[in-house]
Amino acid sequence: MGSSRSGSSRCSVDIATELYFDEKHPLYSDEEHGHSHVTTTGGIFTRTLISQIRLLVRCLIRYLSVLSPSFLHINPKSGQDGGVGLSSTIFLDGMRGLAAFVVFICHLTYGSFDVGHAYGARASSSRSTSVENTNDSILRLPIVRLLYSGPPMVAIFFVVSGFALSFKPIKLMHAQQHEALMKNTSSSMFRRGIRLFFPCFVSTFMVLCLAQLDLYKQTEAFSKQMRGIKEDHCYTQPDLWNQLTDYLEQIQNFVNVFDWSLYSGSIELDRHLWTIPVEYRCSMVLFMTHLLVARMSSRLRLSTIAALIVWGISWNRWDMWPFWAGMAIAELDLIRTKSSPGTDRSLLSYPGLAHDKVDSRADTNHRRFERLRSNMCWIILVVSLYLLSFPDAGGHATPGYMTLNYWIPASFTQKHRFWPNVGASLLVWTICNLDILRDRVFCWRPIQYLGRISFPLYVMHGPIIHTLGYMILPLSPKVETPEALWDFQLAFLKASAFIVIAVMWAADIFMRVVDTPCVHLAQRLENYFFIE
Repeated sequence: MGSSRSGSSRCSVDIATELYFDEKHPLYSDEEHGHSHVTTTGGIFTRTLISQIRLLVRCLIRYLSVLSPSFLHINPKSGQDGGVGLSSTIFLDGMRGLAAFVVFICHLTYGSFDVGHAYGARASSSRSTSVENTNDSILRLPIVRLLYSGPPMVAIFFVVSGFALSFKPIKLMHAQQHEALMKNTSSSMFRRGIRLFFPCFVSTFMVLCLAQLDLYKQTEAFSKQMRGIKEDHCYTQPDLWNQLTDYLEQIQNFVNVFDWSLYSGSIELDRHLWTIPVEYRCSMVLFMTHLLVARMSSRLRLSTIAALIVWGISWNRWDMWPFWAGMAIAELDLIRTKSSPGTDRSLLSYPGLAHDKVDSRADTNHRRFERLRSNMCWIILVVSLYLLSFPDAGGHATPGYMTLNYWIPASFTQKHRFWPNVGASLLVWTICNLDILRDRVFCWRPIQYLGRISFPLYVMHGPIIHTLGYMILPLSPKVETPEALWDFQLAFLKASAFIVIAVMWAADIFMRVVDTPCVHLAQRLENYFFIE
């Protein structure tokens, strides 16, 4: 009780003191009151200024983090070289990344150099110079020319897409989880269009903005004087409204997935994007193929896919049958991983053999089988690279490829795509069977980085080449003497180094600002529209 009264007394005194000061407060002088008000206002102003500066610094840091390359943000402990703990199909990202980079190099160089002819062929050119038309450069040799040849990389894209889109569905087929397969197929078909088209909407809108800033107008003259392939250059409309109207008309053509004619969906805004509608159309057919063969056995499924490939070749569908080939490779890969390359079971049929002798012979046979299998895979790898090197032009007159050109089906109009499609299929299958390539080379961190930015790299390199690139690349020499060509090549190499850095940087930013959010958007829309 005493304690309670004591606490009550202290409380009363505090209240009285507070009331006393409240009564005395109006008796303060105006100067003291004004000084207190200024001090309080100054403190609030200082705190507000500090908070605004902190907010500005945070925004600046966030802005700089967006502009800085993503590999500077990666925790070194978060990833490892090699295949430990990684997805069994992550090597496909590495293949896709290298292919995208080579396509970029092709588009950067084919306006200034003849990259279509291979070693030994004579370019059909009216120029009097014989310096380049001899085609005797070491860079034109088979396999070497894959460093800058674009069409073979498109074949690799399509086979890799067929593999990647089919791997999980075929796993579900093997497990006979047909309900899960239906759900997976529905999800893939819904997200595919968003994944492919939405980033392109953004990149082509950037082209619209660059055109209205007259950056395409400034480089129009350069685009017309190029000595190689002259790409369509985005036309600068007189005002924003006409430019926007033209943009919408081209986008309408871009998303016309019902037109299966050659290069349908190709738009002047960025001719490089012609493969995107092709990817979408072929993906839809591939998803329907999954449903077609879902309840078949593996053997019958492979036979059906083989028949579809032959059917596609006979109807000149060079774009579709690499997807089916990728699906077949995914099936073979799953079969291989489920069954180990066995020992010689015939040894087990002799009961007189000692158990350790059986194990020893089985282990020896297993090592021999693996050595033979590995050697065969390396041979097939070289063959696949040679087939991928089939020239884009003049294959009928190129030593080493004349016979192969003769074997192309007569109905196949895109002759420069037939053997690269075969080579791409063999290449992907071989890499699946060579662990050093699958788990080491294509899982190496720099190559995996290329894989992460592969799609942004593909959609961003065109606008940058046509603006920044055409501003700093050297003009074609008027007289193509050896000295003039040497100076031109040296200047081209210097400018290209800067363009490569700019494109890689822009692709990295595009990946984080546009591409990854589009992936998340597709997932959110799927969760919103679909019923669980």
